[in-house]
Amino acid sequence: MNTARGALTQEKPLYEALTSGRLRGYAADVWWRYRSLTAFPGGNGPRFDFHTLPNVIGSNDQASDADDVLERHLEQGTRTLVEFAAGEQITCAINLDLGY
Repeated sequence: MNTARGALTQEKPLYEALTSGRLRGYAADVWWRYRSLTAFPGGNGPRFDFHTLPNVIGSNDQASDADDVLERHLEQGTRTLVEFAAGEQITCAINLDLGY
């Protein structure tokens, strides 16, 4: 699963792994960018036909639009601001010791 950047994954090895059965599936919210500054699934598309493979699931770089994700993020952000302003412990704080 790739929700970071399309350029983190190499297209040809990924396509070969998906079509040969070495990799069972791939899900992505991001795609490769080309010189024309377009990206798959909009624009010119990828160099390989990922969108035709039955073991690939992709979104158009908008996974945050799924269900109520945006609403939950807004609630969490608001709760964090209220906790901070009240001098309370922030429940969703980043813990660098744990790595997240």
